[in-house]
Amino acid sequence: MKKKKIFIGCSSEEIKIAKIVEGFLDKDYEVTIWDEKIWDKAVFRLNNNFLNDLLKASLKFDFGILIGTPDDKLIKRGNEVLSARDNILFELGLFIGRLGIDKCAFLVDSSVEVPTDLSGIYIAKYNIDNITDKIKEVKQLFDNSSINKFNFFPSNTLAFGYFENFIKPLCNEYYKKNQFDIEGIKYSICSIQIMIPKTLSEDLNLQFQQIKNKIGVEEKCIPALGRRRNYNVDVKKLEKNQLEILDFPSTLTGINYAIRELLPDEYNENGEEYKQILNRELERFVHTLQSLIKRNGFDGLVSIKYN
Repeated sequence: MKKKKIFIGCSSEEIKIAKIVEGFLDKDYEVTIWDEKIWDKAVFRLNNNFLNDLLKASLKFDFGILIGTPDDKLIKRGNEVLSARDNILFELGLFIGRLGIDKCAFLVDSSVEVPTDLSGIYIAKYNIDNITDKIKEVKQLFDNSSINKFNFFPSNTLAFGYFENFIKPLCNEYYKKNQFDIEGIKYSICSIQIMIPKTLSEDLNLQFQQIKNKIGVEEKCIPALGRRRNYNVDVKKLEKNQLEILDFPSTLTGINYAIRELLPDEYNENGEEYKQILNRELERFVHTLQSLIKRNGFDGLVSIKYN
């Protein structure tokens, strides 16, 4: 099973805290530490390279930990207070926006003033004595993060729409009658296989058509609960009274379009990083879809197959 990926953002002054966190989590997670030494601060001010890298990073990780340390001093209502760097707060907001609140944590030094706007976000205030306990709390937060909870990635939205508008009504139709009726023939032993490509090509419809030609399918009409129109589905007839429905979710083309919108305009969509993000979105689509199928009790009828 693949390890989930954790992003750790910190200031360069407190990289040692990030290393402690990494050492505690790297057994169960794939951990990457990003600190401001990776990019020159002047470059960040003069152009958007830093922001572009962060936008790409937010699509690559499953969880985010931002470490707030007393790097800056502020005057607040006449009093001097210690504050985390602005870029750390920015990164925290970016990752919360992409991953969701329950998949991000703000591990902050107990001497740091925490903005009131962060109420509702998981904040673990640490000191030299309790740092290990606070890291355990963050790990428990991530370990308990619901795999069925949807975040803001395009793949999750596409999987939810595909399930609600096709898989769910089709399954409800079958369970309502314990059979599919096609052209007057009743099939009581049925299965639905969702065919997922191992990689997404530029022309997904052509890719699916090639798979159909190789397998050999027939297009048939099946009524579905709550719809006025029938579903056109690809089927394989097995033995008498048995039917296998194969579906090729062309909605996956939306992942490519969505990623282009989420990333900077100049981002090279043919590059290796783009392909990695695209493949992770495909994995998220499958993971969300599997969760929905299982949650609704359809896993006895529906399965997912890579092709």
